[in-house]
Amino acid sequence: MEIYIISGQKGCEKVNELNGIAIIVDALRASATLAVLLEKGIKEIFVVSEVNEAWQLKKKIPEALLIGERNNFKIEGFDFSNSPSEIWKIENLKNKKAIFTSTSGARRIVSCKKATKILIGTTINASAIARIVKNYVSKYQKPVVIIPAGVYGKENFLSEEDLIGAWEIAKRLELPLKEYPEILISGFFKKSVEEIFLTSKHGLELIKAGLEKDVRFCSKIDITKKVPEVIEFLNKAAKLKEA
Repeated sequence: MEIYIISGQKGCEKVNELNGIAIIVDALRASATLAVLLEKGIKEIFVVSEVNEAWQLKKKIPEALLIGERNNFKIEGFDFSNSPSEIWKIENLKNKKAIFTSTSGARRIVSCKKATKILIGTTINASAIARIVKNYVSKYQKPVVIIPAGVYGKENFLSEEDLIGAWEIAKRLELPLKEYPEILISGFFKKSVEEIFLTSKHGLELIKAGLEKDVRFCSKIDITKKVPEVIEFLNKAAKLKEA
């Protein structure tokens, strides 16, 4: 089996075509937030693409927390933003449910419905997701498509932080690379992981918005063993639990 690293919607289309194993990497910040929610004891996460879908689902699951962002900031009326460093500090989340939406990562997750498995990863759970995916490759004999989320609506834009997140997972899988962006064989890795996050376009946007803590948090390596996995699709929502 081999690995494809294909950004954005094209990556979603490839994993659907291959019925492969999808790994969604939205390194700033959805992948980290979803892993941290599991780390803090959330038992189920319902991921939706649109804000109005989150509110509609809240009517059906009134006890669920609303978590998400648009244009980097918390959505009005939501309980928390898409902020892993903020959620990391919250207590009393054990066994609760959450409804989550974000600008790009959430949309990529719900666009991979024909994948054999859909997992969410980044630098903070790179080793854990690699162990799980190795087992799935052995069991299902399917290729792996790592999908750097990029920016929804800007399909030609390559997010550096998503690419390094994808690479940190890919190198742990120890499988041959079938397809990948050329930037991965340039001088891209001369910077540290943290430096790539801090100097990326999205990283700089978040820092300007006062969210440097999130950028630094998301650049950490292997701070959790929690791996979110889609277990089923319910209408427009992807239901996630710990893999």
